[in-house]
Amino acid sequence: MNRKPQIFRLESEGISAEISDFGAAVTRLRVGEGTLRDVALGFDDVNEYIESGSYCGATIGRVANRIGGARFSLGGREYKLPANDGDNCNHGGTEGFDRKFFTADCRGDIIELTYKSADGEMGFPGNLMLTVRYKISPRRLDITYTAVCDKDTLWAPTCHLYFNLDGAEKGNCLGNMLKINAQKYTPLKQGMIPSGEILPVAGTPFDFTSFHALGERIGEKCAQLELAGGYDHNFCLSGEHAATAYGTESGIKLDLYTDLPGMQVYTGNFLRGNSRFGALAPRSGFALEPQFFPNAVNTKNFVVPVLKAGEQKSHYISYIFGSI
Repeated sequence: MNRKPQIFRLESEGISAEISDFGAAVTRLRVGEGTLRDVALGFDDVNEYIESGSYCGATIGRVANRIGGARFSLGGREYKLPANDGDNCNHGGTEGFDRKFFTADCRGDIIELTYKSADGEMGFPGNLMLTVRYKISPRRLDITYTAVCDKDTLWAPTCHLYFNLDGAEKGNCLGNMLKINAQKYTPLKQGMIPSGEILPVAGTPFDFTSFHALGERIGEKCAQLELAGGYDHNFCLSGEHAATAYGTESGIKLDLYTDLPGMQVYTGNFLRGNSRFGALAPRSGFALEPQFFPNAVNTKNFVVPVLKAGEQKSHYISYIFGSI
């Protein structure tokens, strides 16, 4: 890449975030009392980031997660998308928002990044204007996504941060503890597309209604875990306080809030690339991705993330840090 990304730093008590105009991505996140600790995976070299295929810290769109068959119908018309995940379109296609330069406006504790996605970009209809707003405050990072489009389209954003709350340099996140505000999840079929079922988590390795280490049950004989190579599943959230996680060594705690209906939990089963912490091994970090349910546009009874022409919509994700 010839153009060098700009990095902007936001700082407040107990937290420091670095945001790139490339992918509107969080490239570094440090939290703690006194000496701050890196808790999110990141790359110093944008080419290494691209090569990794990790989406590390990036803004995702137009639609987060997978669209089965890389196609959908809207308003009586079929739209074809790039297939970049087997037969599926994943995270907006081969050149999604994670690969785009945004226009940045940094003002004290806020940075706003804007991008115009042209009609037909990656196959999606309409000229869509996206604003990603990061705001920092003591031990807290808030993200607001706002979009408007001149045609009916799909829009379902997320942030693809990978965490290791014991320290991003640790190399394995499976000791991190997680609790999810979800009684149900959407199981997968071959191709990593939801089957369309919404099943209870009770009695399964997907029951995080109380705290469990990410690695506690990841190796159990379970068809869903074997299919995904670990956790890579959507949870149906029961409220805006989506999850709590903490590092058992560091004592750093994360509470995640969102107005989005689902959250993908991904244990970095296929992570690779050379990050600022060295070579990334699988399960070096875990992602909590608030989202609409995967393949919602092609799945009966899932809420379809339609953005109507001329309508302005916003969604938020908030990360609040503390200690156990």
